[in-house]
Amino acid sequence: MNKRFDLRTFLLIIGAALLGAAWAVYNRSQTSFPYKEEEFRPLVWVIFAIPFATFWGWFVARRAERWWAAFVCFCIYFFSPFVAARYESCSVLHGFNLSDCFFATAQAQEAANANGHYIYFQAVVIINLLAALAVALHRALSRSTMPEQLPIPEGEPS
Repeated sequence: MNKRFDLRTFLLIIGAALLGAAWAVYNRSQTSFPYKEEEFRPLVWVIFAIPFATFWGWFVARRAERWWAAFVCFCIYFFSPFVAARYESCSVLHGFNLSDCFFATAQAQEAANANGHYIYFQAVVIINLLAALAVALHRALSRSTMPEQLPIPEGEPS
């Protein structure tokens, strides 16, 4: 089976995701631990920027897939914090160690709180970027099955 790579779709989605990553990193640089209440908005942008930008890149690339793009990007936004939090609890004490994930959770939580969840905020950006890369590759290798506009029937009585 010969698949054609849609470079335009790939560049639009990954380019938007990279812009979102730049915005996330910028917002992260505007905060410092211990966090004050006015720093919560930039911390939310760290989590939200890449899926949001990925959606807009996908929307521009394939307008007919906008609802699918919204659903997939929402799933990335919703589930990536859980994955990042689990990664943080597994790696904050002694590097990545599976026993820490399940048996040393209280100590991991204390250590994560002590360093301002530094690992978490790095991990969420990386996870979002990897998800955006997967989306960009998948859409670039998949032909859109949704027409931009329905064909207008010709010569049929109304």
